[in-house]
Amino acid sequence: MKYAFALRPAIGLLIFILALPVAGAQQLGTSGGLDSFSLGGMSSQNRQPQSLDKIVAVVNSDVILKSELDAAVAQLKQRNAGQIGQMPPNVLRSQVLDQLIMRQLQIQKANEVGIKVSKAELQQGLSRIAQRNNMNLQQFTQAVAQSGMNMSDLRQHVREEIKISKVRQKEVMGKVSVSDQDVDRYLQNQSLRFSRDHQYHLRQIKLDLPAGSDSTTTGVVRDRLTTLRNQITSGKTSFADAARSVSQGQHAADGGDLGWMSGSSLPDSFDSALAGLSAGQISPVFRGPDGLYLLKLENERGGSNDQSGPAQKKVMVTEAHIRHIIVKPNEIRSDARTRKLAQQIRQRLLAGDDFAALARKYSDDKGTARQGGDVGWIPLNRLSPDTRRHIKKLHKGEISHIFQTHDGYEIIKLINRRERDETQQAKRNKARETLGRKLASEEGNLWLRKLRDEAYVDIRMPNYQPTPGTPGS
Repeated sequence: MKYAFALRPAIGLLIFILALPVAGAQQLGTSGGLDSFSLGGMSSQNRQPQSLDKIVAVVNSDVILKSELDAAVAQLKQRNAGQIGQMPPNVLRSQVLDQLIMRQLQIQKANEVGIKVSKAELQQGLSRIAQRNNMNLQQFTQAVAQSGMNMSDLRQHVREEIKISKVRQKEVMGKVSVSDQDVDRYLQNQSLRFSRDHQYHLRQIKLDLPAGSDSTTTGVVRDRLTTLRNQITSGKTSFADAARSVSQGQHAADGGDLGWMSGSSLPDSFDSALAGLSAGQISPVFRGPDGLYLLKLENERGGSNDQSGPAQKKVMVTEAHIRHIIVKPNEIRSDARTRKLAQQIRQRLLAGDDFAALARKYSDDKGTARQGGDVGWIPLNRLSPDTRRHIKKLHKGEISHIFQTHDGYEIIKLINRRERDETQQAKRNKARETLGRKLASEEGNLWLRKLRDEAYVDIRMPNYQPTPGTPGS
């Protein structure tokens, strides 16, 4: 989640964060990350405590000020009035405060585990923001200065966003593991889904997310759907009644009833939501192409014939079987002497000396030297562009020119070349990615809940209402 609360109210530029599409950020439902920063009408406020500013929450050893909350709520209303117009003010302020608290806890966790942000990472982060606004870094810096913002405040906020991204990778993504058995089961389900006569009877609740929605909006809308899901699963309301009340989908008046749909016609974003659902069950809240969704699987039928799955474009990969010799400069042998040695080796190869024998004697790649420099079959797309370019020039049995790599000087002999069908592997990779996103969402929610449960949080906002179903509620 990102607010511009650290910057002084002025004309000009609004920095906000969209929900990330990568594993981790979107799934955690809080911060959006740097890749979604952009500029548009900015309000800003210096985060220096003022004598009359009130504390609305204490988060361990940090505080959140009323001015910060006011600025965040004002920005949310300005950008997304249509999404939140019917929410009671105290509910809206409470949900935004919950988002601010979760962001602060993630920053604290990053500091606790020693997450650092290098100058290069900070510079790259600022450059990505500039690119999103069709500027180079110099132009972006000038635009910030002209708007009256403080560049040092902006740098600090970017540094915090990078910390959040890195601590997620460390604490969440490292725990996400998808087994081959998981992939097998998923593909079996997909085969059934795309069978010729398999159909699903679905109900849907959809809340729109306008293009450019920041993570504050995404978090608030996600909280609304999560609360609604809890009310449905606890029996306080029915899915159909909830859909009629809040859904912004085309079938809201029909209780969100989409009717019977062919499995092959469903959007890709529904894949992981439907995976593992039985009739009568409700999906988790998930991100679709134009909003956040809940699905209820009313029933399913068919699926007895033609379960081969949808047609998939063939994925062909070029592989090369190569031998190589790498010689590296060291404390005894200078770069110039190393290059001269490589030239001498190549001359001997061209004169007919055995490649394997010379590799065993001279190559500094100990992993392949014992095998006479034999690398085996390797996909060209896994090699560096420079190495790939040299291999593409070779015919079977030919020896490359000497070329420099980050390790030293390399000579390659092309043993053979072939095309390999990787369609099935590409299919498995896609399934693994889909399952990984789902597991990351589940693991991320558990991690956030643990952060909140273990923290000291003192809410001092008048009429605060905890968001049901979110960490700390």
